[in-house]
Amino acid sequence: VIKDGGDQPNTIPAKATVWWTFRAPTAEGARKVFEQGRKIAEGAALMTNTELDVEVMSAVWPVRTNQGLAEVIQDNLELVGVPDWTANEQNFARKLQEAAEVTPEGLRTEIKPLLGPTEQRAPSNDCGDVSWKVPMGRVGFPSNVPNVPFHHWAGGAALATTIAHKGSVAGAKTLAGAVVDLLSDPALVKRAKETFSEEIGEVVYTPLIPEGQKPPVDLNREMMESFRKPMSAHYVTEKPRFN
Repeated sequence: VIKDGGDQPNTIPAKATVWWTFRAPTAEGARKVFEQGRKIAEGAALMTNTELDVEVMSAVWPVRTNQGLAEVIQDNLELVGVPDWTANEQNFARKLQEAAEVTPEGLRTEIKPLLGPTEQRAPSNDCGDVSWKVPMGRVGFPSNVPNVPFHHWAGGAALATTIAHKGSVAGAKTLAGAVVDLLSDPALVKRAKETFSEEIGEVVYTPLIPEGQKPPVDLNREMMESFRKPMSAHYVTEKPRFN
């Protein structure tokens, strides 16, 4: 993203800013891609006799999950089951899917089976670092409409509806049940630790973020403030009750 590229055509600006995001299935791969990007920026600076400043806004490991914990969570997910969707909720889901131009299949009514280990992918957020230090499990609970793109208006349309409320309750029950199982059965904890050790192999975690780096607390502050007032009219003020 070119954050600052000047304000006039055919005129070289005194300053330009570009924001890059690098991803890879491994931390080492992400480091290599980042260094390649740095070299490209350094080369551009040399060609234009420009000073270069590099600021790391964030740096996290790719997310991974643990087979042992996944099995515990899956057992509880099947125990809790899928919420009992109403006809109105199914109708809303199908209309939203049609608007997003995906198959209008509605809300799912069955739990997907646990597929087992898969190849490491490249999604990244701050739980990625945790997932390489200790066993970590996650549950994808049914709080949204299937198949709609998440980075899209359709991905947020259901989040203030009963679909999201029911799905969140199902997810909370699943996680709570998994915690109870782990607290009451040392064998499950042992398996999680053993599978974690096998999964990470010889990989040694070291932080990607530079030492002394401070979080960009002012990032997007101006934009968020501009939306705060118009959004306040749509805030849910009533305290929800979950059954």
